[in-house]
Amino acid sequence: MKKYTIFLICLLLGVCACTPQTNNDNRHIFVITTNDIHANINMLPQLASLVAEYELQGDVILTDSGDRVTGNAFIDDSPQPGIPMIELMNAIGYDVVTLGNHEFDKGAEVLAAMIDAADFRFVCANLTTPENYPTIEPYTTFSYDDFTIGIAGVVDTDNNGRPLGGEEAFAPFSFTTDLTTAHDLVAKVDTASDFTILLSHMGWEQDRSLASLEPCYNWIAGGHSHDMVAEDINTCHISQNGKNLHSVTVADIEFNNSEVVNVTYKQTKLSGYAADENITAMVARIKSLNPELSTVEGHANALATQDGVANFTINALANYPYADGFTPEITFYHFGGIRLSNILAGDITRGDIFNNDPFLSTIYVGEMSLAEIRKFILEKYNSGSPERPDKESHYAYLRSDVPYSIVLGNEPAAQPDALDIRFDLEERTYRVSMCNYIAQNYIDKELVERNLRPTGVSVREAMLHYLHSLDEGLTPDNTVYQVEVHHTEINR
Repeated sequence: MKKYTIFLICLLLGVCACTPQTNNDNRHIFVITTNDIHANINMLPQLASLVAEYELQGDVILTDSGDRVTGNAFIDDSPQPGIPMIELMNAIGYDVVTLGNHEFDKGAEVLAAMIDAADFRFVCANLTTPENYPTIEPYTTFSYDDFTIGIAGVVDTDNNGRPLGGEEAFAPFSFTTDLTTAHDLVAKVDTASDFTILLSHMGWEQDRSLASLEPCYNWIAGGHSHDMVAEDINTCHISQNGKNLHSVTVADIEFNNSEVVNVTYKQTKLSGYAADENITAMVARIKSLNPELSTVEGHANALATQDGVANFTINALANYPYADGFTPEITFYHFGGIRLSNILAGDITRGDIFNNDPFLSTIYVGEMSLAEIRKFILEKYNSGSPERPDKESHYAYLRSDVPYSIVLGNEPAAQPDALDIRFDLEERTYRVSMCNYIAQNYIDKELVERNLRPTGVSVREAMLHYLHSLDEGLTPDNTVYQVEVHHTEINR
């Protein structure tokens, strides 16, 4: 009987020794992702509180998928552009980020200064930097005993093989195709890691295309297209948190030794978190360094939607008193350059005006025939392809103070190309004004050199002048004057 008891005890001990560890032995890593913050520093105190909450529960990796700057004059117009944003991110505890197209807006030197000032790592697989430039690796890893997380980065190549933005900002850099590079890197990151993440600034459609390929990352934490997304394609999870830091995604990665046990993803609104006092104080100090931006410059009598802000900007260019007496007949502005989502009824500050144009845009004027005008609008509307959609095409992207119709064709695609651009104007040459981005990116260079000229007047200066001229304040015009019509509806 004793021998049987001893045998039973040994058998039970053996079973226990061979049984996998229980859930009590599992560990958790929380990966928090942000994207397209666009210098919305007002939400950073809430982010700090969320991070602190998860740090009480386990290890945290805080990441960002690009476009941290461009959108707030307190950051973008700082004596050291972008650096206040980096200081705030250091204080909150960011670990790794990739580049968005707007990180390049102020040029290579400003980007280098931001990288040097950061306590966190930069990853971007499809970027080649000049010699002696701060280090940007294709990917990096974070290890916790036997468990390793690999995090790669990629930036969009939407604009003829480079990111969206002014051509001069990208001059020292070269890029490989975003989706191809990201996919080629998967196997390497996977070999070095137990769980793989891509910080993607390609946009939702490109992220979905990547997720449909094999092999793929475990998680694509996206940005660029400002979508609110949480979906699974094959074995890949895709997330994106809109813009301006209203939400984040938190992944709870549960692991045991080098094995992933379970992963859950949660999108959380930051409005539900109290503001961290230390980060609130830092934000207040940053704002105090440039009190001019709080100066009231005018008044809005009602809400201006983003379309209304576009019309306000266009009217500013159309009504500016140019030195040689030039008076535009048609004015154009690109909708992507309208950075304010709205102007609320009430006081309009200098900071509001500057935030609408963080790019320090200038104004071009000159003459163009109606045929030349049609051509550049039509080419932009039809840009991109089903394989590589252009997020700034197939809608009324080029706005004007003169109405026109976009005549659509018969393609079965969800977004058919346009056949023609129709104005209710006579065929002749017109005096035009526009922002430099249109002149430098959407119009034939020879035509620009021949028929258009820079004025040296900034868009900010024109907006301030126009706002000051409105004695009774701004009454917004929220109308869109560019409409899409099907060609079968013409001449009915």
